[in-house]
Formats: sequence, C-alpha cells, structure tokens
Amino acid sequence: MNNSTKQKVILSLRVIIGILFIFSAVAKLYPIEAFEKQLVDLGFASWTTAPFLSRAIIGVEAFLGIAFFQKNYLRTFVVPATALLLLAFCAHLGYTIYLTGGSSGNCGCFGQLLPMTPIEALLKNIVTLGLLGYLYTLTKNYEGKKTILPVALLVGTFWILFFAFPIKTYVTDFKEMETLVQDSSILYPKVHVENDTTLNTSKIQTISDTTIVKSKEVNAKKQNNKTAVSDTIKKGNLVKSKTTYTPKSSIYASFKNYSDGITANVDKGTSIVALLSLECEHCMETALRIGELNKKEKLPPVYYLFFGNQGQIDQFFDVAKYRFPYKIIEPQIFFPLLGDNPAPPRVSVLKEGNIVGDFNFETFSTEKLKKA
Repeated sequence: MNNSTKQKVILSLRVIIGILFIFSAVAKLYPIEAFEKQLVDLGFASWTTAPFLSRAIIGVEAFLGIAFFQKNYLRTFVVPATALLLLAFCAHLGYTIYLTGGSSGNCGCFGQLLPMTPIEALLKNIVTLGLLGYLYTLTKNYEGKKTILPVALLVGTFWILFFAFPIKTYVTDFKEMETLVQDSSILYPKVHVENDTTLNTSKIQTISDTTIVKSKEVNAKKQNNKTAVSDTIKKGNLVKSKTTYTPKSSIYASFKNYSDGITANVDKGTSIVALLSLECEHCMETALRIGELNKKEKLPPVYYLFFGNQGQIDQFFDVAKYRFPYKIIEPQIFFPLLGDNPAPPRVSVLKEGNIVGDFNFETFSTEKLKKA
C-alpha cells in the first residue's frame, strides 16, 4: 500500500469510528432518562447515581468519537481506550446473551433512537474492534503529541453535556403504603337485583340482609372500608362479596388533576391507569385496544399518565383514536413509575388503591384487562 492510499484508509477509518461513537453518545441523550432507567434496571446504578453514570458514559463516548478527528495521542491513547470501552461493552453483552438469549430487547447502544438486540450489538462491537485493530497497525509514527487539544476536547465535551442536560433529581417515593382503617371486617350483605347489570362497587351501599334493589346501581354512602365485587349479577341471584380490599395509597395516588379540568381519585373504587410515551408506537397500539374495549363494554374510569410534551397529544390520539383524561408528567417521575417494566406502556388496574392487574406491552391483552 503506497503512502497516499494508506493516508486515505486511515482517514476513512477515523471518520467511520468517530461518527459511530458520536452517534452512539447523542442517541442515548434522547431521552437520557430512558438510558438512566436501563442503568438502574441492570443494577449498575440507583436512581440517585444514574444521572451521573449516564453522563459519564455518554461523555466518554462523545469525547472518544470527537478525538478520532484529531491526531494527538491517537495510537497511544484514543484507539486503546476505545477498544477497552468496547471490550467492556462486549463482556456485558455476552453475559446478557448468556442469561436471556439476546435475540430480543434493546441493548441501549443507540438509545431509543435505533433499538438493537444484544446479539446485533455484540456483532457491531466485534466489527468495530476489527477496524480499531487495523487502524492501530496503520498509525505507527502517525500521531501528534500535543496534550492541550485532547484535554480541551475532554473538558469541553463534559461541560457542554452537563450544561445542556443538567442533573435532575428523580422522585422514587412511590412505595404502596396501607391506609389504617378502623374496621376491615365489613362485608356486603346479600343483594338482589331486578335486572341484569354489572355491579358497580364504588356505588354500593351497605343494606339489610335481603333488600330488593330495583335500579341498576345502588347509590353509596362513603365507607372507611370497601369491598370490591367484579361479578356480573344475574337476575334473581343472591350474591355475597368475594374479595375484600383494604384501601391503600397507590403509586398513582398523587395524580388527581387531569385534562379538561377533570379531578379524580384513582384509588377510589376501580380504575385503570396507563403510563404511556407520546412517541411510542406500542403505547399508541395499547391505547387503541383500551379504547376499542371501552367502546364494546364500558370500562371503569381510565386515566393516562404521559411522557412527552403537549404538542404531541393530538398526533397520539389521532393514532389511538380514543381519548381519555390525561396528564403529562416529568420524566423524573414517569420512569421510576414504570417499576420493573423496561419501557412503556405500563397498564395498571386498581381496586381501592390495590394493583390487581399490571401489564406491559408483551403481557397486555384485552382479555386480561377484562379479567382484572
């Protein structure tokens, strides 16, 4: 290989690897909270340390990517440091593939912008390591030794990153806590209904042993302790309640104000709360299925908690077709609420604040929702 060709090959490799790492860093930023949740799910960080670790990883990737566009310490530092980072990623991906098979899920290499399975990411890293090895063999007596430029790039990269994406504190105090009740032994008495109807437990009143109810719903007075019954009551049957739920304050209890001025207590009676991203196709599909089910047979009140911005609302509902009361919440609240779910959607069925049904996109179905 003559010197001119060699220089062109070196430049091409530098540009390819540099762009790859810059793209990987930038992709993790949108949204950075999703990458931080992944770090928490993997056990690498807590919600307190995840914002710092995420920016450290992204900053290093961005710096190394930019560093390929200059020659200083290219062979003695930049290429070896990049290879070590890739080897660390490969070790993690190999362990993930060993545990899960690696043919599904998003490894997070390119954030949410370009999902890749662990197997795909591992192959990408192996190819990149090969390019780095080849570049290393070509760059003998090639690099410069000026320290000021790499240091300036490192400091500048992290300064811009922390300035543009400042650290924000996550809200994680969502642990369900039982509410003290004076008497948890009250059960609903036998009830006779004249017409076929679904019993609405939020509107039941405790009555005498064999009271005849002529209307479809029984208006209720507030009780400290409530019993949830979800059976359809057939004509002429005497029914006793089957399950008693001790009222709790759920992880969704603090969300009371929704769109169109609607105020609601999701912990009262039965309700459905869905955590959805306004950019997520799976979320749109889930919302569409919830809406279609509600059209066929009336569901309990449904509330959406969104990640995104107000400008995306109309587009989301254009796809989902059915509107329910919604609230847009901060990402530092939204992502911890996802719990063990790696990504939205999360659909929860609540009875007196107790989560009796909890689904992600893979486990959600209209039949399961109806059953819950």
